[in-house]
Amino acid sequence: MEEKNYISNFDCSLWRIDDWGLYATKSPICINSLGCDLNAWFDVDGESFPTDKQLAAWMGFCNINPNEMKEMMIDGLTKLANKMDVLPNDVEPEFGPIFRPMVISRNAKRSIEAVRHSRKTLGKVAKSTLKCSSVVVPLQDKAPVRFIVMNFQIGRRPYEMEAVFCNERMLMVGENSGIWTRLEWINEFNIPMFNIGTALHPYWRPE
Repeated sequence: MEEKNYISNFDCSLWRIDDWGLYATKSPICINSLGCDLNAWFDVDGESFPTDKQLAAWMGFCNINPNEMKEMMIDGLTKLANKMDVLPNDVEPEFGPIFRPMVISRNAKRSIEAVRHSRKTLGKVAKSTLKCSSVVVPLQDKAPVRFIVMNFQIGRRPYEMEAVFCNERMLMVGENSGIWTRLEWINEFNIPMFNIGTALHPYWRPE
């Protein structure tokens, strides 16, 4: 019944099927939890409309308290920086980050401070420090949980990042690999026996 309520609040006039077959916003749309307008997509896997579960994931994400969203980002970036601090700076891309760990750590820490000291919502923090880019609702028909992927940037370069949310809680933050388009999503995330320990990128897995 709860998901039916989510569907009744979904304004289809703001969305369309784009050239890639994704159910996409016609223009940037307001996301309350971020306090800004962003482009968003649903991976509908060839269908013409998102599933009830995808809509529930979308509405759940939009309804996260903005202050909680900021706290989750601070926590996620802190964990990322801590992981980067213990990696060798010449780590090979196939075993670690695309960018140098030291650079990612430095920019993550700057973003943490900016978010922590800003009275604005996450989507309105200084864009030279952290900028939310877009939101994707990936396939999740086989998983027992709800997923959302948020793309964002840190630093002036900037560095492309992604945050994966699971049941409205931030699961992981890492460099933007387009995780929802990769085989890892099919093999490790969208599965009936979803397991955090096996789903995460190697440098995110528990010690």
